[in-house]
Amino acid sequence: MKTFNLIDSPWIPVRNLDGENRLVSLDTLFREASSIADLDCPPHGRISLMRLLVCITQAELGAPETPDDWDDFGHDLETRIPTYLRRPEIYPHFNLFGDGPRFLQVPIKAAPEPVPASKLIPHLATGNNPTLLDHEGGILGRRLSPERLATALLTFQCFYPLYGAGYKGKGPCVDGNMLHTLITGITLQETILSNCLTLDWVNTHFPGQGLGQPIWEVDQQSKKFIETVSRSYLGRQVPRHRNLWLLDDGTGFHLESSGIEYPRFEEAREPSATVIIIKKKDAEERRLLPARLDKAVWRDLHALTVLRQSDKEEARAPLNLHIQQQRGKKDINIWTGGLVTDLKAKIYDTIESSFTIPFGMFTETGRARYQSGINHADRQSNQLYGAVKQYGVTMKNESPPTDLAKQHYWNALEQQHHLLLDIVRQDAPMAEDFGEGKDPWTQDVLQAARAAYIHVCPRQTPRQLQAFAIGLKVLSAKSTTKKTSTRNPATV
Repeated sequence: MKTFNLIDSPWIPVRNLDGENRLVSLDTLFREASSIADLDCPPHGRISLMRLLVCITQAELGAPETPDDWDDFGHDLETRIPTYLRRPEIYPHFNLFGDGPRFLQVPIKAAPEPVPASKLIPHLATGNNPTLLDHEGGILGRRLSPERLATALLTFQCFYPLYGAGYKGKGPCVDGNMLHTLITGITLQETILSNCLTLDWVNTHFPGQGLGQPIWEVDQQSKKFIETVSRSYLGRQVPRHRNLWLLDDGTGFHLESSGIEYPRFEEAREPSATVIIIKKKDAEERRLLPARLDKAVWRDLHALTVLRQSDKEEARAPLNLHIQQQRGKKDINIWTGGLVTDLKAKIYDTIESSFTIPFGMFTETGRARYQSGINHADRQSNQLYGAVKQYGVTMKNESPPTDLAKQHYWNALEQQHHLLLDIVRQDAPMAEDFGEGKDPWTQDVLQAARAAYIHVCPRQTPRQLQAFAIGLKVLSAKSTTKKTSTRNPATV
């Protein structure tokens, strides 16, 4: 396995426009990008691969100076990028094995005991990883194919949280469990170009370093090596946060306790991240919108569309969304996903969702309307909780199934959240606020709450019937929570 080069050898999972799945090399991917529909991999793999593809693209093509300069950008991607990758100073850096330069690896001087290669893959049982889907944890002799090692190495360097004694850094993509947002197109070529940044946005959010260079172009002996690869736009796109060296037989790797520490939020901004404001008493705190297992992304969709209104403000929406929104008044297709860990770096799961965001969501009125619909659903969720709790009190049940009821409720609404997006898309004045009228979202929220209440609160005996009726009054009570009007000011 000493001759595996990522430019020539197939390793990237893709899906063609005709539905065929296959592995392709970097050279094939860029040459055939207009006939490839999408990447075909889990969320953390998709994010890592897209960062690599965007980095390679902008390393060669540069960046449009403003959103108005997009017309010709990338039209020659299918010829220029393969040529760039085969330059003699670039090509060797994409070798996975061998004695020369290697992709995202560094020679380990005092080679310690090797770590099983399966440690590069979060869902394989190695160390303290769970064994639910894998029972070969800790077996050093387990050999991974080079194509699997390539994707595993890339995602490890991008995402892996705290791991290994003595090293406190983590992959930049897992900071704060951030939710990543990518723009999607009809073809992979369109997707890659849609996630590139313009030069003015790069200079604004990567001050002092700007576009920079990818790690394979920077001299590692240079005094500015660490600063360039950890703080510039292209340097951060493909990180190498751990010093490691793969064994030639694919069974493991040598690992040092040192590596490149990448600045975190607020010192550095990830282009695919969303910044939110959390109010704590009288103060405001800035955070990254996290990927969560207990709250679906559609409930925070309005946070992804908060645009910068002036040069004095900082962008809160993902930077790629800012640029695409400036290019025209049209709906934008996005993919969101991330890796969920705890504070001790235990990996729980990955999440992903896809949406078509109407242009109205980028206006203050449309965003406020969507958020008001979410707030109404939250109020109804609280009433559902109170109703089930009251049912439990009447039945003298100290642990009524409130969590099960809310799970049933939000799962039902997730299947219908398109109704709320349609209301934003229609951009028509609303006669009444959510919860007061007969709009589709208000009716669906009420129906979902009643269905959840019925699902968890039996009414087969006289005592259960009495408790059910008492709880139902709580569910149907008029909310007294202060609401924000979503009606057109002219109609109020």
